[in-house]
Amino acid sequence: MKKRAILIIHGFGGDEKEILYLHDFLKQSSLDSFWIQLTGHDGNKENFSKVTYDQWQLDIEMKLDELEQIYERITCVGFSMGGLLTIHAADRESIDQFILCNTPIYLYNVGIITQDIVKGIALNKQETLGYYFDSTKEISIHSCLQFLSLLKKTKKKIKRETQTALNKKVLILQNRQDETTYYKSAYFLAKAINAKVSLKIYENGRHQLFLGENKKFAVEDIKQFILN
Repeated sequence: MKKRAILIIHGFGGDEKEILYLHDFLKQSSLDSFWIQLTGHDGNKENFSKVTYDQWQLDIEMKLDELEQIYERITCVGFSMGGLLTIHAADRESIDQFILCNTPIYLYNVGIITQDIVKGIALNKQETLGYYFDSTKEISIHSCLQFLSLLKKTKKKIKRETQTALNKKVLILQNRQDETTYYKSAYFLAKAINAKVSLKIYENGRHQLFLGENKKFAVEDIKQFILN
């Protein structure tokens, strides 16, 4: 049996591009890193509009089953919605560490979104405007309801297990200027998860942690957390 695997889970409506910077960094650091593509996240809007959050959870359970045949311990890293899925998977005995990156409990920072859109219009920043408008086109009502159901289920799980001590290490990373996950989500999670929790707030940066200005700090913090 090998000692440790790292499983990285991308976010809602996302793909491997969101987490490949982290994956590649860990591989280059001689760590056994893996990532999983969640069902419906293959770029086909029709497939995405039909999938349920139960299937996403099953995807992860099946991958963990596979890794547990080879590795003694697993570190689970969840980005955005991937963090919600990580919280559910973390009950497994093989997972002794888990990392939550810009994981939502409270959704949207309206001030940041408004600021971005106003600046995008005023300065004709098509890239900024496209980021918001394109993201809304790709997501169906069904998909949104699945995400919201998973979020509700996760909140209930956290509330139910607040008094249950977990013999696990937890790292929570959050960009304060995140437009999608309101940064106070990180404080909520740090307080509610009854385990050995480390919290890191980066003052700037938006939702895409591993594509933005704090990516180098984030991957280093994750590496040190895993190794220490």
